Amino acid sequence: MRRCVLAAAALALVPQVALAHDAFGDLGPFYAGLLHPVMAPLQTLLLAAVALLLARQPLAGVRVAYPAAVLAAALVIALHGVWPEVSISIRLGALVALALAALALWGRALPRGLLAGLAMAGAALAALSGDAVSATREGLLGALGSVLGIAAFVLLGWGVVDLAQARLGRVAGAVAAAWLIAIGGMAAVLPG
Repeated sequence: MRRCVLAAAALALVPQVALAHDAFGDLGPFYAGLLHPVMAPLQTLLLAAVALLLARQPLAGVRVAYPAAVLAAALVIALHGVWPEVSISIRLGALVALALAALALWGRALPRGLLAGLAMAGAALAALSGDAVSATREGLLGALGSVLGIAAFVLLGWGVVDLAQARLGRVAGAVAAAWLIAIGGMAAVLPG
């Protein structure tokens, strides 16, 4: 028995290749784009901030801001294929996420136009932090998957926070915003 434990420990310590963006294997370009928001930390952070900000706002504002954010993400994904050299730093993305989370923590209803603009900016930066698409079939499938992944991530995040606030009160959203501020602050001091 002791030898088996030692052999298992030795095997666990053997180094292996770590592949970034290969968490789910080769699923194809559509599913890679669809799952990108849960695999890319900066995109996750920005989209979580957008979802949280929307969840802390009245529904009338969300009805305007959510489609605007998805449209902005789609436009930036298309433009990112034209200018693939354009990217954002983790520091800028983290600071934007921190600012959106701070507005969510504040909890005041924002004017619809301002809310839409903030959601569009967050979603656009999240889309820009993804991979640039090419004008090939695979590139277009990846772009479609990315747009749908961003839309689904924001919608699901909004739904989770909204449900938590319905059950626990608005303090649930404030706690989530405080956590996101802390995460954004830690990410903003990372190099690069």
